[in-house]
Amino acid sequence: MNKRVLKLSAAAIVGVFALSACGNNGSGDPTNGATSAGGDTPAAVDPTNLETKISILAPSYSDSSQADWQKIIDKFNETYPKVEVDLQIEGWEGFTEKISARIQAGDYPDILNDNAFAGSADADLLYPIDEVMSAETIATIEPSLLANGVGADGTQWAAPDIASARMLIYNTDLFEKAGIAAPPKSWAEMEDAAKKLVALGDGVVGYGMPLGNEEAQVESSLWLWGAGGTWVDGEKLVANTPEAVEAFTQMKKFHADGLTQPRLEDNRQDVANVMQAGKLGMIVGHSQIVADSEAKGVKVALAPVPDKDGGDGVATGVTDFIIAFNNDDADRKAATGAFLDLMYSDEMYEGWYKGTKLLPVTTSQIEKAKADATTDNEKGFLEALSIVKFLPVGNSSWDALQTALQGSAYKVGTEDPAALLEQIEAQVAAQG
Repeated sequence: MNKRVLKLSAAAIVGVFALSACGNNGSGDPTNGATSAGGDTPAAVDPTNLETKISILAPSYSDSSQADWQKIIDKFNETYPKVEVDLQIEGWEGFTEKISARIQAGDYPDILNDNAFAGSADADLLYPIDEVMSAETIATIEPSLLANGVGADGTQWAAPDIASARMLIYNTDLFEKAGIAAPPKSWAEMEDAAKKLVALGDGVVGYGMPLGNEEAQVESSLWLWGAGGTWVDGEKLVANTPEAVEAFTQMKKFHADGLTQPRLEDNRQDVANVMQAGKLGMIVGHSQIVADSEAKGVKVALAPVPDKDGGDGVATGVTDFIIAFNNDDADRKAATGAFLDLMYSDEMYEGWYKGTKLLPVTTSQIEKAKADATTDNEKGFLEALSIVKFLPVGNSSWDALQTALQGSAYKVGTEDPAALLEQIEAQVAAQG
């Protein structure tokens, strides 16, 4: 039994991956000058003679996602004509399940674009990404964002491919009507502003609090950080802390006082729709929410997310990642590295990241985007990339905590905060 099988048996994702333990399809087909299957380091190969097949599994960010990836594939095949690239684009809804299905079948994608990596790294399914991509390509990524792809063991398992910063977005017209002179900095100011917004009537919601299964982990983390807390306790992640109880208590109060949308299990897009209809005063969101709101004629502005005492506020950074599965095939590894080096080149990356409607991660494209920005809101999100805080995605327990938050955080509207956090902590502990 190999190392991979042993690690799978202990990983939190064992239920998903165990059936795949003996099903690795990376049998290898060494040809054309590359090292043989199972080699750790791809040999220098003649691009025109490298003959293999690699697969990409990626989510759909927009209607152009398929075409955006295909442009890179077409360019890649100009240099690597004998490398077949299989592309699978899936919607975010159920994306995790589709990844699991492929892994269960032993069909590991060579390249996966996802928002998590720790579980796969802990199960020993991945190459360190800096073993696949060139050092020159790795160096193009903004260091503060690149660090988000480092696992708890210090290994650079993943490379961020797109980023977003979450800030407080507020409707300036509603603020003016409600007599709110400036965006809130503290929880007390935020509560006061929300009350004034709700008092406008006509269905106006003070604050959008999405605690559905899409981003409950982000919303919960913002309130936790605002209370001065963190999920991280050494090498462990802990949900039930005094700061978390304080944060959840404040969240419950907002809902109980009628300052949020009625359904806390709403996802971010649900409350973003309310913002775009001009009926929401405040939401924590990313650049696309601003763009969509402005496109609907809603005037919005940005501010740091308020914290408990009115300090500097907080902003959340979110990156998605590129990870490379170890299929024990040197040719596939070589082709994967060459493909990713091309993908992150300015020539290819600019069009690809813009298709996601999110923010770039390479320093050259961040600077170009700043120079090209035409509004204060565009500049605000880009400048926030250097100061944002990240979810602890490099800790292998994060997947379990994230799942628990996504499934339970909305219950804060009806349950005791401390008891709810105890339940969440128990769910994480049950995952090992």
